Amino acid sequence: MKNHAWRKIEQYYGIVFPSDYLNFLQKVEQQGYNFVENGDVTDWEVRFSELDERFIETNRSLVDEVNPDPKRLIPFAWSVSSGNNYLFDYRTNPSCPAVVLMDHEEAMVREDAESESETLEEAQELMEQNVRKAADNFVEFAARLQPYTAE
Repeated sequence: MKNHAWRKIEQYYGIVFPSDYLNFLQKVEQQGYNFVENGDVTDWEVRFSELDERFIETNRSLVDEVNPDPKRLIPFAWSVSSGNNYLFDYRTNPSCPAVVLMDHEEAMVREDAESESETLEEAQELMEQNVRKAADNFVEFAARLQPYTAE
């Protein structure tokens, strides 16, 4: 990659991006994709976040308030059509993170989860419902992308 801002991002989060993801980014430029699950398109015009100096702040301002674990669930793509986010889940396998989907319409804000719960653990359980597994790893995720073309 031209610039190495992604190394600073990795340091900030204490993670290593999958090499398949970094290689994919070198080829895609600003291409959009459809994400397909069970033969149907789940999201249209999925775009990948640029690994630049704004990456961390963008995640803080747009995703962290609905992210159950902002230091280990790292947003890397979003759907222009739905506003859904795709995140690497480093919680169970830091060397090969799963990909999870955060539904924009359904996601609960942390402040609301805490006000509706008696304990922080209950609030965290509510926040966990904001994400669901979309793929076991980036390779599986990428295999389910189809180039998006505006009709």
